[in-house]
Amino acid sequence: MPPSDAELMTLAGIAYGHPADIPDYLDRDALTHGVWQAVWIARAEMVPVNFAYLTRNLRDGGYAVAIRGTYPNPFSPAYWEDGNQDSPFGPMAEWPSGVPSDPGGPDPQVSGGTWAGFSGLLALQDAAGTTLAQALDRLPADAPLSVTGHSLGGTLAPVLALWLAGRDPGRIADVTTFAGMTPGNGAFAALFGPGTALAGRVRRVYNTLDSVPYGWDDVLATRGFFQPAPQGGVLLDLALHATAWRLRDYGYTAIGTPVPLPGRVEPPSIACTPIAFVIETLHQHMPDTYLGLLGAPPLPFRLGLGAVVAPIDHPVAALLAAHRVPPAYLR
Repeated sequence: MPPSDAELMTLAGIAYGHPADIPDYLDRDALTHGVWQAVWIARAEMVPVNFAYLTRNLRDGGYAVAIRGTYPNPFSPAYWEDGNQDSPFGPMAEWPSGVPSDPGGPDPQVSGGTWAGFSGLLALQDAAGTTLAQALDRLPADAPLSVTGHSLGGTLAPVLALWLAGRDPGRIADVTTFAGMTPGNGAFAALFGPGTALAGRVRRVYNTLDSVPYGWDDVLATRGFFQPAPQGGVLLDLALHATAWRLRDYGYTAIGTPVPLPGRVEPPSIACTPIAFVIETLHQHMPDTYLGLLGAPPLPFRLGLGAVVAPIDHPVAALLAAHRVPPAYLR
């Protein structure tokens, strides 16, 4: 039985936790307790720009790779490096697909940031020096494999699965992304289309009120979010049009079957409209918001507006509701 979206989102969310605590989080979460067990965890670096872990399903012997999104601490250089990986602008990187593109058409390309993030994943090692690729090579040949991730992790998940399929045609993963952005152009998206190894195996789950998964193929669709309030106003509208204009020649094309989760907006709790809009925008993107839309319990730790990682029973966790910003990775 394949893992549910709620399980996969939980695995993706747990990737934001401190690497050393991931086995404990898997054991404490109601959906993963006694079901998912970590078998490879990237070594905790001082500045973990990219991060992933591999876990085994004790029910059926399947495996899942969970890729972390943007490092949740804006006071760390890693946060800004991940921000560069999120960016759609700048030179594109050629994807070494080995598949001829249409004559006269564009070659498969991903954004430069996506290529940097993908390269970062391949460079990860666990405490014993084992790379993610080596850990995957050791899996049973017939074991089902899922690849998942939230936000930047959702952007990188299909890229990793495509690389894996090209490297080992016998290892074709199922991909479920949450809040992921569009990694590449139309020729790259065609590598997941009919007749390819990953055809029908990529699902793109997104909150309809989360602006992130509309990047970078449909940014203007986010205009007028959060009806009736809070609204971003004229400046945001101008910024969206400017972004769409800059993206016009990149050809970003979404990958996979879209799975929309109807978003819900609450009346603003802060009188200042710009601040209320930013808070609502961040809230719609948070892992716990996705888990709520999926009917799943929250993570066993709390992300404070994407800036703080604190266990749910840590004294500071209650303060995160007030949007205070202490250091990240409180343990």
